Amino acid sequence: MGHSQEGDSPRDRRGEAPEDGERPSLEDEIFAVASTVEVETGRAEPLLGEPLTRLRRNRFQAPPPREIGLIAGGFLTFAFVDAVMMYAPLMSSSRPSLLPQMVTLLVLAFGLGGLLAVKVRGSWRPFGVGMMLGWVFLTLVSVGFLTGLTSL
Repeated sequence: MGHSQEGDSPRDRRGEAPEDGERPSLEDEIFAVASTVEVETGRAEPLLGEPLTRLRRNRFQAPPPREIGLIAGGFLTFAFVDAVMMYAPLMSSSRPSLLPQMVTLLVLAFGLGGLLAVKVRGSWRPFGVGMMLGWVFLTLVSVGFLTGLTSL
């Protein structure tokens, strides 16, 4: 069996050309493609314009100092209201129910804070976020004692 030149006819697995009149198998046609690859000429630039490795990513940017101040203001406002509301019940010897304080603090932090963050927007948004962060922080630090979650 003679070997044919590259590109003349498809070769089988063993590298031999099929006999004359014999149709090549699908496997022969699939793996013989490498010898007859067409190369597009005349295009100097890549299809995407730039390589994929040079795609730009948006880097995280810290919020401006003004927003940090507003977040801290919302946090401190919530902490002050929490201290005023929880002082009397926590200082009394008989532990009354903290359920009213808990509901009020939840409505204040997530009701008013969420309203400021979602609906009002503008410069009040960071203030509302600060109120919600204040509730979360005080709840985690005091294991729910300062926000009334221990009453449940």
